[in-house]
Amino acid sequence: MEDRERKMGGGNLVFAVNGQRFEVTSIDPSTSLLEFLRSQTRFKSVKLGCGEGGCGACVVLLSKYDPVRDQVEDYTVNSCLTLLCSINGCSITTTEGLGNSKEGFHAIHQRFAGFHASQCGFCTPGMCVSFFSALVNAEKRNGPDPPPGFSKLSVSEAEKAIAGNLCRCTGYRPIVDACKSFAGDVDIEDLGLNSFWPKGESKENKVNKLPSYDFSRQISTFPEFLKDLKSTVLLDSERYSWYSPVSIRELQGLLESKVGNDMTRAKIIVSNTGTGYYKELAPYDIYIDLRNIPELSMVKRDSTGVQIGAAVPITKAIVELKDSSKTIMYDDAKMLWGKIADHFEKIASGSVRNSASIGGNLAMAQRSGFPSDIATVLLAVDALVEIVTVSKWETITLEEFLERPPLDSRSIIVSVMVPTWKQESHCKLMFKTYRAA
Repeated sequence: MEDRERKMGGGNLVFAVNGQRFEVTSIDPSTSLLEFLRSQTRFKSVKLGCGEGGCGACVVLLSKYDPVRDQVEDYTVNSCLTLLCSINGCSITTTEGLGNSKEGFHAIHQRFAGFHASQCGFCTPGMCVSFFSALVNAEKRNGPDPPPGFSKLSVSEAEKAIAGNLCRCTGYRPIVDACKSFAGDVDIEDLGLNSFWPKGESKENKVNKLPSYDFSRQISTFPEFLKDLKSTVLLDSERYSWYSPVSIRELQGLLESKVGNDMTRAKIIVSNTGTGYYKELAPYDIYIDLRNIPELSMVKRDSTGVQIGAAVPITKAIVELKDSSKTIMYDDAKMLWGKIADHFEKIASGSVRNSASIGGNLAMAQRSGFPSDIATVLLAVDALVEIVTVSKWETITLEEFLERPPLDSRSIIVSVMVPTWKQESHCKLMFKTYRAA
């Protein structure tokens, strides 16, 4: 890579795929993770299905290290929408990383095959990774150990683990049975046709004949060599640029110096999931990644409400709202925040919610008329929006924000405040949300 692409200490992308180190010295910022995996690696199980984050054929597990908590976060993302530049310092796991014919297949692979959960096989790799993610995160929870050969997942959780994956062949029953076979509370007599036991087999024998699952022998999703790697990256060439500012001040400087020229096409991104909806195919000159700015990724809770950073993923917002509803002393706020979280869980698929941001959703609603559930629900609770431009900060109501002319590329949503509602005497607050699908 040229010297100008190494300034500020950035440049090379370093990440891992199934434990293998990859270093990319030059890349078009519009390149998706899926494109890279299928064209530059031997891990070609990921498929391009809908290109919108709706089918799950492209799902991979993304793992990243949080140095503050000294923990690895594991969650699924859609590789068709995830830009390669955004995974610097991360580890990617595909179904090949779970097991293979040489080293032995994972219990997920074996049970999917045994329960006849794969026919054409196009969707199966994404299904396996989605379920593997659920297993990994379930085992991180505190709680009693499950029976030998099973996981901490419940039957309900096992079913929901593949809610974002479509299959046109099986009718889902075999897939659900394969997933439920890992659940600690499953009634094994409810599981359907499979190749593990004949009719009339005793319940005890059925359990013993399931392919062995032992989480203590689980694969590592995050190699140690990535822990000391900085997560920011800079590409700056004559054709295109990718910036990852680490502060609001640095962002304002970039907006002032790099954005605003009519000849320059700039894209402000967090997760790039909007591309799946609007099919933005034209290339941009400048990409500015907001995920490394602390103010945009924080969540604050106090007596006035819950302040959610604009870059916070929908999944994290759901968790924070549910946690807040358990600790707030006001019954109305407790009910409201819980209802909002419940509705957010109906938005898109789990892999989209894991990366799509609250601020990005609202920006699309304001700029492009996106039919946003988030905007609709937050309007009802008088949410506030904090905005920063090159020269100023301001806080306005969400209603005012949506009525304004579309945000330009030099204006950024910083956070959204979900206020605390306090019960007034002789009044009862009712709050309902509805969604048909």
